Order: sequence, then structure tokens, then C-alpha cells
Amino acid sequence: MKSIHPSFLTLTLAGLLSAASAFVLAQSTPGTSFSPAPSASSFQSVDGNNDGKISLTEFKAQGGDDRIFTKLDTDQDNGLSQDEFAKLGKPSA
Repeated sequence: MKSIHPSFLTLTLAGLLSAASAFVLAQSTPGTSFSPAPSASSFQSVDGNNDGKISLTEFKAQGGDDRIFTKLDTDQDNGLSQDEFAKLGKPSA
């Protein structure tokens, strides 16, 4: 029986580790993503009743999470203004 060449074994293991690392990095952390990109047009598409703010119900209907909504609602008025919604996806300071 022939043995596996050490270089081949090393390259194979390196490839498997790289693929596994890429897979892990590509996975998003649950509850931290929201599909619409923060822009004026997406704000209006999420603001279903066109009252100028996004309620928790509207946010959740688009796949948003309670914790993200609470974090974005900096003035705690139970609605996201366009400025608050624009912070979606930006790293917090």
C-alpha cells in the first residue's frame, strides 16, 4: 500500500480548514440582520401605513427583530424615524 505524500496531506488539510473558516464567517449571527438596505426607498417600503415612522409590527413584518428595533429606537418613542432606520447595518459607536 502506498502512503500519502506529506505535501498532499498538508495541502488537503489546509484546504479543508480554509473552506470551514469561510463557511463559518459567511454565516450571519442570528438576529443581527435585516433584509432591506437602509435607504429612503426601503424606509417607505417598510413604513406600510406611511405615517413617517416604522412601528415594531411593521419592522417585524419585514423580518426584523425586537432587540434590533429597541436598539435602533434611540428616542424610545416606539417607532423608527428615517434617521434611526438609516443606522441599520452601521456599526454602533
